[in-house]
Amino acid sequence: MPNVIPPATKKLKRNIKLILTLCTSLSFQGITWGKAFLISADDNAALPYLSTRECKLGGYRTHTVNFHPRPNLFGSSSSSLSITEKKNALLYIAVPENKHWLGAAPLPDIAKQILECHGQSGPNAEYLLRLADFMREEIPEALDEHLFSLERLVRKFASDMKICLRTLMGEEPQEEKQEVKAVVPSYQFASRIPEKKLRCVNM
Repeated sequence: MPNVIPPATKKLKRNIKLILTLCTSLSFQGITWGKAFLISADDNAALPYLSTRECKLGGYRTHTVNFHPRPNLFGSSSSSLSITEKKNALLYIAVPENKHWLGAAPLPDIAKQILECHGQSGPNAEYLLRLADFMREEIPEALDEHLFSLERLVRKFASDMKICLRTLMGEEPQEEKQEVKAVVPSYQFASRIPEKKLRCVNM
């Protein structure tokens, strides 16, 4: 699941950078849903950390893409940007040339790989299941059959193998309050999201 960060620009008055976590498979011809974060350019740790994590260790490549804010459930933009305003963002994406690329496989095989693998940031199953939960709760109109099929298979295999997913995933992350999203429309999510959700930017 790729991440997105805007290219550096010396002329940006607010001197901020955008981080977007994409939630579905990438299509440069279509729409990919995700979640955006802004970090200050004064934060000298986040971007080098992501570069090491995604590019040097993960073998991801970067692409510049357009990010469009999504209207929230209250009928207005869920960010400080207008819904017609787009931003350039830097995308980290895995490609077949990546040495970690496992190649095409049937969904059951992928689900077993996810259930059996564990990285520095935690179990792969936790990443998948929390991603599926996020998509259902935050972007219910974005139907991703591939994601939800994998989720169902991972849950089934975990049950068959007597693996407790609650223990595997640890404690539930604190939920963001919906009223905060409406009253404080901003990309400054970093101050409002639990530490566990920001492991990827080391904050």
